[in-house]
Amino acid sequence: MARAVLFDLDDTLFDHRRSARAALTELHRVHGRGTDLDDFERHHTRFLEVMHIEVLAGRVALDEARRERFRRVFLAFDIALSDPDVDAVASAYRSGYMAARRALDGAADLLIALRPHARIGIVTNNLLEEQRDKLDYCGLAAFVDTLIASEDVGVSKPDRGIFDIALDRLGVAAADAVMVGDSWANDVAGAVQAGIRAIWFNPDGKPAPADPPGVREIHALSPPDEIVPLILGTETSHGSYTKLTKTTKTTKPL
Repeated sequence: MARAVLFDLDDTLFDHRRSARAALTELHRVHGRGTDLDDFERHHTRFLEVMHIEVLAGRVALDEARRERFRRVFLAFDIALSDPDVDAVASAYRSGYMAARRALDGAADLLIALRPHARIGIVTNNLLEEQRDKLDYCGLAAFVDTLIASEDVGVSKPDRGIFDIALDRLGVAAADAVMVGDSWANDVAGAVQAGIRAIWFNPDGKPAPADPPGVREIHALSPPDEIVPLILGTETSHGSYTKLTKTTKTTKPL
């Protein structure tokens, strides 16, 4: 039985994709200039990933990275923005994103159900204060024992170093932990390379890569009475679940 559960944050417990989509939809309505929304979102996602690496490396400040990615998004449509327009677009996106923040459905209930049985850590490739603010705003901070952000510790997933830091803070060995996340490369492969059992959060039902093999997956964070035994590793050999406490119901297999 796992003594510690590690979670990714963005698009695992926190609904980053919904927040970004809401902000982009309104921004596109005002500033899109006839561009296609889906194309606009694809370009934004591409340049967000590029600039995010620069931010984590300390080469570009967060606000400037936001402005630069929107310069690049609009240039992809052959639209050159003035500096005031870039500032307005970046500010509008940030405001829209902040207003749309929320936890993924079932996140709080899952953490509440896990907490009596295991310590909980967040392992995220992002800025410490940014991620701490998300946890606080979404009401998840009270259920988390430690937050490990790559910007703070100087190493990012999938490097095993960030997982080793998480294990050390939670006081458990790799064999006693499990990692849950939506990124196969960062969360699943990274955890397995660090000796940690991994569960892939796959809400879109994507086909699983072949390596590493045998990784279990979940498609939602609820209901907790089915998800918790899978995460903790308390399934029986027959596919049903052992009881965690006297009051825990045995549930049918996933």
